[in-house]
Amino acid sequence: MHQQQQLNLLLRSFLQRLNAEEELLHAALRVASDLYTALRNGGLASIKDLQPRQDQLATELRSAADRREAEKTRLGRMLGLEPERLTLSLLAKQLGEPWSTDILAARDRLSEITTQLSEFQQRNANLVHHLRSYFRSVLSALTRTAEAPIRYGASGACLTPTFGAAIKARG
Repeated sequence: MHQQQQLNLLLRSFLQRLNAEEELLHAALRVASDLYTALRNGGLASIKDLQPRQDQLATELRSAADRREAEKTRLGRMLGLEPERLTLSLLAKQLGEPWSTDILAARDRLSEITTQLSEFQQRNANLVHHLRSYFRSVLSALTRTAEAPIRYGASGACLTPTFGAAIKARG
């Protein structure tokens, strides 16, 4: 097969992989959004139900990234570029039209969805941290005794001990 034909086949396959990866990222964004809603609504059952799908998407995204890296390596070798330094922008610049438009469009879409997903993951992490801190302080207030050790808050300030606990915890 002619080298240009091989390159065209590899590029088509590469763009299909990028599109598939984009769809996985959209699915991950939907799950992150659903998780955020469940956290805000206190939907523990919903959170538990989302966990397997979240794990499955994480596995699929890792596999997609591995396949993309393998194809990137083949493309780099075929074009005489170092695969470690090969980016979508460099690939588009190297290939020119008609490939560059499709490659740059895929890059922009992937960048946008990745940014959105990162923002949702950060929101979820912040919310989980806040809920964890809140429930830790509630539990501490419910179980505090006069002999309890001093606790420190996230800022390093000493937390005022609570006396007259509603329940006593042993152990």
